[in-house]
Amino acid sequence: MAKKQYPQALRKLQQAQKRDPDQGFGITEADIWLQQGQYEYGRAQYAKAEDSFGQALALGLQEDAYYWLSKCYLADNKAAEALELFQSAFDSKTLPKDLGGSYLKLLLLNHQAEQVEDLVKTQAKRFYAPHLHWAKGALALQAGDPKAALTHFKKMGRPASPGDYPPAWEAYAHQTLEDWPAAGRLLGMPSPAFGGLGFPPMGPKHPAVQPLRMALATHSGRRLDDVCDLDQPDLPHRSAAWVLELLYLLRDDNFHDAAHVVLDFPKEVMGDYPELKTLYRPLMLLAGQQALQQQELSCTASFWGGVVDQPEFDPQLAVQLYPVLAAIEDVRAAQQLVNQLLSWVQKAAKRDSQAWPSERLNATQAKLYCWLADHQMSLGRYRDAERSVRKAEQLAPDHPEVIGRKGMQLFADDQKQAAIPLLTQALEAGCRFEEVYLALAECLQADKEALKSVRRKFGKHFGDTGVDTEVEIPAWVEALSFQYYEVMENFVNNHETPTPPLKALQIFLDSAQDGPSGSQKISLDLEAAVPQWDDLLRSHSPSEQVEILKAIYLVIQQHARRNQKGITAQQSRYAEQIFELIPTVPEANLAYLMLLPLKNPSTKRLDVAVTAALRRSPQPGNLLAQAQLQLSWFGHNRVLAPLIEEQLRQEPQNPLLLLAKATLYPRSSLEYTTFYDQGFELARRLQDAIALQACREEEWFKAQDMTRRAVGSQMGAIGDLGQINMIDIIQRMAQEAFGTAVPPELIAQMLPELEAKMGSRFDPFDDDFEDDEDDEDDDVPPFFLPPSGRGKSSGKKRKPWYKL
Repeated sequence: MAKKQYPQALRKLQQAQKRDPDQGFGITEADIWLQQGQYEYGRAQYAKAEDSFGQALALGLQEDAYYWLSKCYLADNKAAEALELFQSAFDSKTLPKDLGGSYLKLLLLNHQAEQVEDLVKTQAKRFYAPHLHWAKGALALQAGDPKAALTHFKKMGRPASPGDYPPAWEAYAHQTLEDWPAAGRLLGMPSPAFGGLGFPPMGPKHPAVQPLRMALATHSGRRLDDVCDLDQPDLPHRSAAWVLELLYLLRDDNFHDAAHVVLDFPKEVMGDYPELKTLYRPLMLLAGQQALQQQELSCTASFWGGVVDQPEFDPQLAVQLYPVLAAIEDVRAAQQLVNQLLSWVQKAAKRDSQAWPSERLNATQAKLYCWLADHQMSLGRYRDAERSVRKAEQLAPDHPEVIGRKGMQLFADDQKQAAIPLLTQALEAGCRFEEVYLALAECLQADKEALKSVRRKFGKHFGDTGVDTEVEIPAWVEALSFQYYEVMENFVNNHETPTPPLKALQIFLDSAQDGPSGSQKISLDLEAAVPQWDDLLRSHSPSEQVEILKAIYLVIQQHARRNQKGITAQQSRYAEQIFELIPTVPEANLAYLMLLPLKNPSTKRLDVAVTAALRRSPQPGNLLAQAQLQLSWFGHNRVLAPLIEEQLRQEPQNPLLLLAKATLYPRSSLEYTTFYDQGFELARRLQDAIALQACREEEWFKAQDMTRRAVGSQMGAIGDLGQINMIDIIQRMAQEAFGTAVPPELIAQMLPELEAKMGSRFDPFDDDFEDDEDDEDDDVPPFFLPPSGRGKSSGKKRKPWYKL
């Protein structure tokens, strides 16, 4: 029996009964036939189940056998046979009284409401109260009186037949009365007050409940997915549920999710609703456009890719689809699409030569051959790529795409100066291949002004729009802003192009005689460092010397032991050199004023020195403010506070002074935020470019300061990510940002996503981060690759072609 081997069980029972007729058994032949029938019924083997239930009935198992045999008839669409079975038993008075409600239901299913009404009136004693209340309720519904029906259904108390669910009848009556909230409560529907989202389907697994819940959700404008499991294979009215879910999303103009629903349709849905076939292509077009706006590029590729050649190839859609495929780096699909476009263009030109004059045809084909070459290169087919570019050049040598790739070839050959005019010409002529822009930007790295000009002119076409709001913090300032010796050391050692001030920091590092203390101080070998610093200063112009001297003074201030003999005198010597440069280098005046507070002068001497510095400046308020702002980059200092307050009384509408006043307080304080906001708002209203730039710089240092506070004692582990307690850092940073502690359970939820994002930016097992060997064909320089994407794709960030 446990293995559901019912015929064998029946034989075993019969054999045992023959051996010992007087032995008592806990199971009978009728029981075995009943269980076999139920097993067959569950497998939709209704004919076999009828025979099994018939055997059970013949062996005297009445109640269960009658019930299951009638269920078999109904499942096989034999309602008349089911009624005939019950009618005969009822008339002969062999039908168990518990099945009276089932008999009444069969009468209604066979449209014999009058007989039900007559039985309720004349033979009520043959039925239990729940049977009679159900029948009266059902008759009231048929008579169009759901209120009376509801009264009877509420009085049922228990099921009217085996497997019945009384609340379903009440819910149906409430729906008929359009009392939808009451119906929802009976059906276990999640409350709309809580969004109705994220709740598992509730309530009993009764076949009547699910359709009622679906009807209620549809009426109340809620998703079917909120109230039922659409993926459930035996879901009642499954096709209807999927279509209702689709209609909900379409009504909400959510074409993106609607398209996913259609793509996930069970097979039977399209067969049940053939009208949906005409909806398929228009929906995929709208969904692709919506996904594109949402930067879900993989979805756009899926939606459009499925209809680009249905019912026939659509060249306009193909042209829209191509950059999407290129952005998500689906190289093979993009190449296939380009080949389809080439074939279509050539056939179209043959069909209608007037619509395709040679100039248009050649230009179109040249662009497509350039696209083709890009993807051939990324697949490692370098010679095919060169042939494609050669074809493009033969067709349209002056085409922007062709000119751009010629410039890229020069760049790949390290002929940057020769590449610049071609790359620029291509962009000016309308080339929008991102790699051309990236190559030109790389060529102009040494010429900051030219690079800014190019970014302003062309950056908007490639999502590079922040050139006028970016902050360029000098590398040596950034190194010292960490205020942590080992981090500064790593930063300086790993910087690709050391500037003169960075070289000054490197000399300091090379002259260290020991490791940093807990306060980040080292013993400095002055005899080794000073001659090198002097040589560095002599090899640069006076204007360059100012930044070098500041870097030397500040790195000594931050990281040299103060009790070391000669340190203070050496600092004073460099400060004096800055002072001597003031007559010839205007920037020296600001540098000298900025360093003054670090010398701890008396109030009188400070007032005299600051007054002299301010007199030398045409804008004394700005000079004082800039000195305080720069001083705050390297640590909190309030020495200039009285002077700033006095200057603000003279210039209350100077936004730079308000920003400077903010830095007199810790960046995490309310006072800082108040004065910073005042300064920013005033700068914005006055459109003060200097003050707005200072605001952007201050935002950078504020973020740096917050990170330093959050990382705290783990700062030294920056070079070894495995040693960092990420949860601790996230908690600290969240507290810095929101001013309150974040619950650990919320942090635990955030951490996997954060780790995934961090992992997608740097994966040590990603081929993109391995050193490439020069194992390609030497004849063919690898300089063509598809444009890199900005949308959601595989998560990998590919190297630009010129880094391969």
